[in-house]
Amino acid sequence: MLSRLLPTPADHPPAGVPALRRNLFMHFMDGSFYVLGMSFVAVPTVYPVFVRELGGGSLAVGSVQVLWMLGLNIPAAFMALRMRRMPLFRGPMVYWSLVHRLMLLLSGAVAAIVVGRASPGSSVTLFLILLFFTAFFGSLAGLPWFQVYSKTVPVRLRGRLMGLRQLSGSAVAALGGYAVGLIIAAVPFPYNFSSLFFTGFAFTMVSFVFLARVQEEPTTYPSPETEGKPDIVGEVTRILRKDRNFRRFLATDALLLMSLSAASFYPIHAMERFALPPSAAGTFSAVVMVSSVAANIVFGAVADHAGHRATLIIVALCSAMAALTAFAAPNVFLYGFVFMFLAAAIHTHAISRMPFVAEMSDEHERPLYIGITNTLTSPALLTGVLWGLAVPYLGYAAVFVMTAAFGAASALLLRATVTDPRHQSRKG
Repeated sequence: MLSRLLPTPADHPPAGVPALRRNLFMHFMDGSFYVLGMSFVAVPTVYPVFVRELGGGSLAVGSVQVLWMLGLNIPAAFMALRMRRMPLFRGPMVYWSLVHRLMLLLSGAVAAIVVGRASPGSSVTLFLILLFFTAFFGSLAGLPWFQVYSKTVPVRLRGRLMGLRQLSGSAVAALGGYAVGLIIAAVPFPYNFSSLFFTGFAFTMVSFVFLARVQEEPTTYPSPETEGKPDIVGEVTRILRKDRNFRRFLATDALLLMSLSAASFYPIHAMERFALPPSAAGTFSAVVMVSSVAANIVFGAVADHAGHRATLIIVALCSAMAALTAFAAPNVFLYGFVFMFLAAAIHTHAISRMPFVAEMSDEHERPLYIGITNTLTSPALLTGVLWGLAVPYLGYAAVFVMTAAFGAASALLLRATVTDPRHQSRKG
């Protein structure tokens, strides 16, 4: 089945076909179990409810998405030059991936032991710190992982495989969302959320078994490494000066992150507006996962055939539609479309953002391009903190309207100013 969905490219060297088929399978299984595991502690739906149940206010809830995305973005530039001429990336990928997963185990243990014994303020602060470092270690794993992924998966299969990984995990996680609701409702707090962390850890460790079996060939670089300490500021400046298309993309990416930074408020707004119990987080997660199935089927194929710029435009429009629907939905049924649009935005963003950046760069500069993207646009995520400060004074409606405007602006600028690198050679 996988060979039909991910056919070997006609121009792939015959001697490399067995290794390619094996790696495609390992990537698929790794991604499927990882998506399933993380659905039990979903940052857009489960974690904001957990923080609210701990006693967190709007600022703490708004910080959830911000800290998660900052943790994913901050380390990238600092690793980029160090990794730029590494022949093999598998070692750091495996090491940091394990640490990332162990953070879920630690979070579950802390939830079971500390919550209830510490003050609500201390518990909220502690779990926001744990959330940040879970994402931080995931980012340390993410950059070498993406290098391995780009080296081992042909360009025309990358978007489709990303979609299939998330499709498979999301299909099972849709049932997992039902389980999340049952666990939150049936198990006393905080052991219900502790159980979710432990379950997420178990499934992500299954994914780790497959991840650790991916094979990677050494990279040969075109010129010897220069002597002396790498000048990251000089390298970043050089790339930004020479690549106008990349500069334009960074502006649209920042706007898109500003739009996505309000995601943590959607489940809390729904619970407050329609008087829903905390177990509604499971229903929200199920809607997200079911919607992700459709999004991954459609947009993974779109990314491979029409390019990642097209799908990133869709991401921006879906983010805008999620905010507008949250603003206008008159009942909880129609509010469910918020999570449908949000799922399409988040999962398609995962399919296309880094592959799009990868296509903008040569292989030896790819880590630096990714590092620049993650680090220079990450301050845009602080908009989520501003939303948290604004909600008590302006209300959710004003925040959602501004969020929709950022998403629409990102889509417009992507369409009007950014050229798909598949159709343009990079310019000096």
